[in-house]
Amino acid sequence: MQVIMVRSPMSVLNKDYIGYGWAKVNFSEYETAPEVIQKINQEYPQGIRRHTNKVKRFFNLESGDIVIVPLSKAITIGVVNGKKCFDISLAKDQACNLISVNLFRTHDGHILRIARKTLTQGLESRLKIRAANANLTEFKDEIERIIQSIESNGAYKQETYLLEKISEAETVFKENLLKSIISGTTWLSAGGNGLEQLVKELLKIEGYTASIQAKNQSSDIADIDIKASKVDRFSESHLVIQVKHHSNISGEHGLKQLIAYDDIEERNYQKWLITTADLSESSIELAEEHNIKTMVGTEFVDWIYDNITELSFKTKQLLGIIEIPMLAT
Repeated sequence: MQVIMVRSPMSVLNKDYIGYGWAKVNFSEYETAPEVIQKINQEYPQGIRRHTNKVKRFFNLESGDIVIVPLSKAITIGVVNGKKCFDISLAKDQACNLISVNLFRTHDGHILRIARKTLTQGLESRLKIRAANANLTEFKDEIERIIQSIESNGAYKQETYLLEKISEAETVFKENLLKSIISGTTWLSAGGNGLEQLVKELLKIEGYTASIQAKNQSSDIADIDIKASKVDRFSESHLVIQVKHHSNISGEHGLKQLIAYDDIEERNYQKWLITTADLSESSIELAEEHNIKTMVGTEFVDWIYDNITELSFKTKQLLGIIEIPMLAT
């Protein structure tokens, strides 16, 4: 029995499915993972690259396997029943390849949520990984104890209700915050500088030393907005970042600026494109081809929200954020 983490949007979970990307390949048309991998390599110019294990994990899910889906401040658990299908309308959510699961639910039909704070530190930390899916077999005993508790005494019911209300409020807040940032109805300074300052502050909260770079650094297209570094006793991380204040879909210009940036002394730097918009599939492929990591608008507001208590009072004012207690109704 496998135990894996799978990230999926609520729209998919509500229909008792988990989803994965690769919109050009319908997994349900193939019998084995090697066939799927071969088709991915045919359909995508850069092939499967470092995603082989993730594709295998997802495709090889069988009836009885356990999936853990991270939610806001919580997880939900499902048991795979194995039926595969495909929905191209979910391509934007990276969830068009679907596998049906039986999610644990409350008596009134709501998806059951287990607070992350009730998990062991090891499992809670593993859930922070950005990957689409990950192996959680080492936490099998802990997951089985949670399932046993659910099945024996219906635990987590009241907490599910509160977590659901929190999640609903968070979703509305994030949607409105992203709309405000995109439309320019916050009080961040114009011309992209305000957004760069916000990214710089978020990086500092994460422990990075960050600096905004001068404009027009090069006579060609090469350009970066922010450099950041974090070094401790055990590791070091260096970032060069291009920040785009866009709506709808960001074009490829920001990626091309990063691709052209090739300072020999800084080739150990990780390249990032952060945009308030979305990216087309061709842009995502271009980013992967050049090993550029991306953060789109919804992920950006997630980052803001995760660090909202650490943001300076001034920054929260500029974003129009107020903090007041609320009652769940």
